[in-house]
Amino acid sequence: NRNELAWTVVVGDHELGKPGAGKRAVPVRRILPHPKFNPKTFHGDLALLELAAPLATSPTVNPVCLPSGPAEPSPGTPCYIAGWGSLYEEGPAADVVMEAQVPLLSQETCRGALGKDLLTSAMFCAGYLSGGIDSCQGDSGGPLACEDPTSHHFVLYGITSWGDGCGERGKPGVYTRVTAFTDWLSLQMDSAPGSREPSCFDLLALAQLPPEQQSLERARLCAFYARSCRAPQGRATCAHLAEETCHARMRRCGELEVMPGLGCREITHFWHRSRATSLHLCPQSCTPMPRPWWISCARLGTSSVTTCPGLNESAARVGVVRDLYAWVLRVPEADLTMTFQEILVDLGSKNTKGLYRAQVRATVGGRPTAFTGLVGLESDSLARSMPGLVALALEALKT
Repeated sequence: NRNELAWTVVVGDHELGKPGAGKRAVPVRRILPHPKFNPKTFHGDLALLELAAPLATSPTVNPVCLPSGPAEPSPGTPCYIAGWGSLYEEGPAADVVMEAQVPLLSQETCRGALGKDLLTSAMFCAGYLSGGIDSCQGDSGGPLACEDPTSHHFVLYGITSWGDGCGERGKPGVYTRVTAFTDWLSLQMDSAPGSREPSCFDLLALAQLPPEQQSLERARLCAFYARSCRAPQGRATCAHLAEETCHARMRRCGELEVMPGLGCREITHFWHRSRATSLHLCPQSCTPMPRPWWISCARLGTSSVTTCPGLNESAARVGVVRDLYAWVLRVPEADLTMTFQEILVDLGSKNTKGLYRAQVRATVGGRPTAFTGLVGLESDSLARSMPGLVALALEALKT
């Protein structure tokens, strides 16, 4: 969801749902996903957020250093991951931020474990091939930080991205390689404010200005559309088109402000670790944070709209499910016929919902497929698991 009005960055948090002296929420001015992000391979799995206000450093809030060059710690270096993700695969999320130490793995080791076709040069692995310690669902966007042996500053070398299961033997976690994107990060942070399309945050903030300032600020923001206009009719036509485009953009932003949560979507691929956190610290003696203020990970916050408690959250969840499975309704009915051939259940994998991890072989629309899913062994839990199994089978056949 690229609607910045739906997001709030929370810093200084430790235990979810409880107030903290160092906790602070900051609105997001702009969201910049990497332009070459591939949702199928997760190449370029990172985004940059511009904050609406600067963050003051404190005992609980400090910036993490970005790599100063292409060099990275060698394989075997112990680094740290953190987040509020699931405590185990398909398990409950943590209430208190969790931290773990994991060693970096070589590309050869990672490709040998996960397959050479899944790992790009902009990714790397970290963890234990013996399993047990790993990031999990809900940790995406969180840091993998390593301590610089000279300065003793923590440096952000990885961003939690994806994995096959959580803490399974021979399946380490995969992280976005930050050194592959430092040029892009620097370019975005150094860009002039007027070089980008006005954000919804900026356009809606016009209403908070005194009337005598509104027209000047609106003209400044909308000038972006005139600069990018190439109409052959001349400057007057460009000015008119720019005004119309800016007005349409403001109207659309107003609609997004009313229902900011709709359109939220969690993407899954193996698992995609979706809740983010910024935890590892770097002293102010590190490279100063440039203006505007940026952060590379965020957590979905509450809307400023006054409404029924939980309404936006529920609407967002409905939107997630609707968008995620809308493609199922476009599948011809004949192709939805599903026959199970074999279900191999791991009886030691029962989760809190009464479901077990299983390897499933089936035919869907006459085509064979195999996938991993969660099944119930009792009649009620089996019925609850069936829609998910059908969706997984169709997902496996989409390509």
